[in-house]
Amino acid sequence: MNIYSWLRDSASDKPGKVCLTYKGRELTYGEFKRLTDAFGTSLRLAGIGRGDFVTMVLPNSSEFMIAYLAIAGIGAVVVPVNPAYSPRELAHILKDSGSKALIIERSKVSNYEAIQAQCPLETVITVGDDGNFQTWVSGKADELGEDMASDDVAAMVYSAGLTGYAMGAMLTHGNLSHNSDLMRQCFNCDETDRALVMIPCFHTFSASANFLSMIRLGASMHVMKGMDLAELKYALTEGGVTTVGAVPPLCFAFVHHPDLQTIDYKRLKAIISGGAALPLEIYHAFKERYGCEIYEGYGLTEASPVCSVNSIHKPVKPGSIGTVVPEVEVRVVDENGVDVPVGAGGELIFRGPNVMKGYYRHERETNDIIRDGWLYTGDLGHVDADGYIYITGFKKEMIIVSGFNVYNREVEGVLKSIAGVRDAAIVGLPDLMRGATIRAYVVKEAGAELSEKELKVQARSQLANYKTPREFVFVDEIPRDANGKVLAEQLING
Repeated sequence: MNIYSWLRDSASDKPGKVCLTYKGRELTYGEFKRLTDAFGTSLRLAGIGRGDFVTMVLPNSSEFMIAYLAIAGIGAVVVPVNPAYSPRELAHILKDSGSKALIIERSKVSNYEAIQAQCPLETVITVGDDGNFQTWVSGKADELGEDMASDDVAAMVYSAGLTGYAMGAMLTHGNLSHNSDLMRQCFNCDETDRALVMIPCFHTFSASANFLSMIRLGASMHVMKGMDLAELKYALTEGGVTTVGAVPPLCFAFVHHPDLQTIDYKRLKAIISGGAALPLEIYHAFKERYGCEIYEGYGLTEASPVCSVNSIHKPVKPGSIGTVVPEVEVRVVDENGVDVPVGAGGELIFRGPNVMKGYYRHERETNDIIRDGWLYTGDLGHVDADGYIYITGFKKEMIIVSGFNVYNREVEGVLKSIAGVRDAAIVGLPDLMRGATIRAYVVKEAGAELSEKELKVQARSQLANYKTPREFVFVDEIPRDANGKVLAEQLING
């Protein structure tokens, strides 16, 4: 099997149908396949093939989708990376994965140039003005489709899991096959649908639910690089979008932004929210105003990512993350891995064809998180008598900002590495639009003259923007318990 085969089949069945629209340009399935085949052929000629890793530092774009399926099509492994990552974060991924090639926006090349000496690559492909991507899709176009086993790795997405440091979660062709079929199974999507692809495809949720699912169905996509209100309004009205994979900040905009309040959301087949908890006030305000549902779901990178969702086939329970998706099982266990009674709280664990192969070159961490086939999420919750799942907290020290996981250990480690900082801790402050914002508490070394501005600049040079604290507070000490865990409430309350 190979996930590329969905493109081959859809292009064979409907070569003249529009596959995607990006920046006002339409690409038919026939054109999209030719560009993908040409790019994959060029990669092969550059010596890249089965099992090799190719890092992509790209936002949503036609180039992202062409490269993703071409890499998979030659049997290589896609390593999607957030373009907001700092040179330090990018260097870790390039070195850890041993990537043989890098695909990056021309405007972000300076991030690679800053680390090129420690991460030398022969193949660097640039996208955008003055980029060389076009030359890579202009040559010979042999049909792709390396024959892969279902447990061969198709994509490797970096996640901190339960550890707090980034590891490559190996997602197989079988994993992505399972998750890419959920739009059909849970929302009755078919080839007549058109997905809004606005949340980033380097995020596994968007890659599976918005991108790969539409290719598999022979449906179409409206692709947006980022938030543009005029384009978003067009896509939801004249653009013919029928499904939206969203995160809570986008749902917030649907309710509160005046430019988006005249849209007939009832016309859409499904709006699905994931990445972070959807505030109940947003859910109820949306339903009251527009008379239709937002379907909240749940997943994690290590599960490709969707584990559960409120689907159109069952009543929605506000505040829940729905029931498990087809072929997936859930349990709630105590600290010893023993099942708790129905309705009681504990750690959520899942088993199914969506569970990753493991962390790349991290056997111990893989064995910690996957036990007897069950994925231990580190998320706390309960399951009611009807099988609906509720999240109540996190076992891991983590803050969710605009749908992205921020791990305390990583950010605090960066802050403690700054000259003049003796100790540091971060906390998440509730924010209706973003889910949370980050505040850092910092203990300075005796005699150190550090300002909030200096700390923010140094932190931002090593961390993606969403991981960088928005506020810094200087304190005399960080209160911790006997095990060294930060006492967040005590810290916030002074």
